[in-house]
Amino acid sequence: MPSFTYTPIVAKAHTPPYKIHKYFARRPHNVFNQLIENFTSPGEVILDPFCGGGVTIYEAVIQKRRVIGCDLNPLSIFIVRNMIKKSEEISDLEDCFKELRSYLESLTKDYMFFELDKQRYDLSWAEMALTIKCPKCGRLSTLTNDLKIKNGKYHCLNKYCELNKEGEIDIALCERAEPQYISLVSAANKKRIIKLYKEDDRIRFKAHMFFLKKEIIANNINIPRDLIPMDWDRQFEDGLAKKGILYFQDFFTKRNLMILLLLKNKINSFKDKLGTEKYELVRIMFSNILKDCNIMSFTNAGWQSGSPTTWSKHAYWIPNQFCEVSIIPAFDKSVARVLASINYNNSIDYTPVKTSSIDDLLNNKANVLLYNAPVGHTDIPENSIDAIITDPPYGSNVQYLELSHFWYPWNQDLYDRYPIFEIEAVANRKKGFNGAKSQYDYEDNLHEVFKNAYRVLKPMRYLSLTFNNKDICSWLALLFSIFKAGFTYDNMYFQDGVKNYRQTAHTKAKGSPYGDFIYTFRKVANNPVKIYKDEEDFIHDIDNIFLQKIDCNDKNRNEVILQMFADAIPLIDAFAKTYLRANGTHHLYTHFNKKYLAKLYDSENEDE
Repeated sequence: MPSFTYTPIVAKAHTPPYKIHKYFARRPHNVFNQLIENFTSPGEVILDPFCGGGVTIYEAVIQKRRVIGCDLNPLSIFIVRNMIKKSEEISDLEDCFKELRSYLESLTKDYMFFELDKQRYDLSWAEMALTIKCPKCGRLSTLTNDLKIKNGKYHCLNKYCELNKEGEIDIALCERAEPQYISLVSAANKKRIIKLYKEDDRIRFKAHMFFLKKEIIANNINIPRDLIPMDWDRQFEDGLAKKGILYFQDFFTKRNLMILLLLKNKINSFKDKLGTEKYELVRIMFSNILKDCNIMSFTNAGWQSGSPTTWSKHAYWIPNQFCEVSIIPAFDKSVARVLASINYNNSIDYTPVKTSSIDDLLNNKANVLLYNAPVGHTDIPENSIDAIITDPPYGSNVQYLELSHFWYPWNQDLYDRYPIFEIEAVANRKKGFNGAKSQYDYEDNLHEVFKNAYRVLKPMRYLSLTFNNKDICSWLALLFSIFKAGFTYDNMYFQDGVKNYRQTAHTKAKGSPYGDFIYTFRKVANNPVKIYKDEEDFIHDIDNIFLQKIDCNDKNRNEVILQMFADAIPLIDAFAKTYLRANGTHHLYTHFNKKYLAKLYDSENEDE
């Protein structure tokens, strides 16, 4: 059995296969590559019970391991099975992409432009704004950046409105109207030309909409209306219904929605010609376009040189001023990413052999098996796995299924099943709505996964995972679930993050150590360091470790945290294997709340 002596390495940026489609919170590939190399030998079997963005799966396959990936999320399985693909002959795929681009041009070239000073410019994107009816003057007022006073408060667009003199518009109380075009932007050849939206542009837009509607009817396409559930965490966090976003199709402007529906319809005509494997590559190209062409896209002078960016948060965040991004540039970028992934994979010596049979994988007839299901819903035998390497969900950090459902209306024909939201291992920050999950639910759902992971892992072998969360509730829930399952703690390391990816809205929180803690556990029995008979005793012991005066600067903060966690873990193991096994439940998350570790990170940001 390989020995494990991990030394933190410099995390590298994603390679082309990881850029084939957006996924949330992927880990550095070379870190997992090293974990695989240390934990296993070529030919051995690795399980990732939360395979997500596919890092463990991809790195295992290229290192000549056999690998099993499980995930409730059908988007995860769709992405992973395409990112591992190789194809020596892609001329038919390239021909398909060329034909699709020509079709897109036929849908847009006569309309997606503007004229300024007798010059014609191709439209790169349009600046648009959500619109409300002013409660004072009754006129429509756009929620543009120049009218913004502060979050939720705006001036009225009507400069004569009395409200501009005596107060401000509270947009939460206003009647909503159709979004309005503000300006048109051409960014060809890195030279940015901007024109305010005028009457000639409005006439051209109306003509384009008329043309697209005729094409929709001619192709017998029904415009779907897939309702966004009202009892979702993201509904409460992001206020979608309050902004008039009721259906998944509302994430797109009416123009882009029709163009995308027509493009997907055209793609479907290639299904028989290309065959399943290459047809899915075309579909994943299309699916990845969706992230760039929705109304979550916005511009900021300090981000990506002022070009549109989207999904800057793990949320359905709709900026009041947003972009309608032209689809052809997004199409070109997505095509390039698919081709780059294939070419990159072709340069590596590996052969992906997928199967749907656990017997085939265990008998070395295949090296990749993907389940759109949790481990407990699979037929993986006991004691058959050589190592478990994973990146579990981080409490309430990312609502994977809710966010991934953005793609469901477009990709459902490619998915095995509708996701089972009830058993997803996440927690919700907002409470009191139907289906809301507490930290206790998060712990229970994690435990169900790790209990079955323990069952299928061979004795003495390793579970390794990455985890980093400022909320001690999530950390305790993870460790309780692992120790209750039977695992024994082995070691812990801090892995620094990828410098290139530190400037996203989700990772800018001050005081947060950017990177991951890598934990290793083994399937061996141990004797708990203490027998706990009540919760108060455990609280006292953990408080003695964490609630002390902290005097550390940015250079040694991670070392201080690492030592505190290392001191606490044996006690957490003991509590899980004595008190929790005897009593089944606990009530610790009132005391160990999200503010508990604030002084370790940054008290000014403890509510983020």
